[in-house]
Amino acid sequence: MELVEVDTNKVNHIRHLYIILTKRKFNISHNYKTNYKNHKEFVQNHPYRFWYLILEKENYIGVVYLTNQNVVGINTIKSSKKLYLNALKTIIKMHRPLEPIKSVRSKFFTINVNPENLILIEAIKLLNLSHIQNTYIFKN
Repeated sequence: MELVEVDTNKVNHIRHLYIILTKRKFNISHNYKTNYKNHKEFVQNHPYRFWYLILEKENYIGVVYLTNQNVVGINTIKSSKKLYLNALKTIIKMHRPLEPIKSVRSKFFTINVNPENLILIEAIKLLNLSHIQNTYIFKN
């Protein structure tokens, strides 16, 4: 497994990010279908602090990113405890959290997980991370 930094100008990267987006099983904030044009605009606006494609045996199989709020996001098209562990360990080793801002950003990295993604939850438990909250949304 290798992390390849997303190049927002590479058509190949934009296309693979779109494929991963449409194939992933678990969502938190992205709960609607998007078209390629809107996706491309999103990628080119590059909203993340760091953004990587997960490469395995010459295939892009997921993404991992860090936000400016010290949130780690990971999405894959293949659920694998080993893959999650390797990607999370690698990104945490590569980067440090930004300084905390009260009521805005923790001094630690945090990871949001869809509660149905049991394999990612198992991987996180193996990393001995602390469970700090459950988050719910109001839907109309």
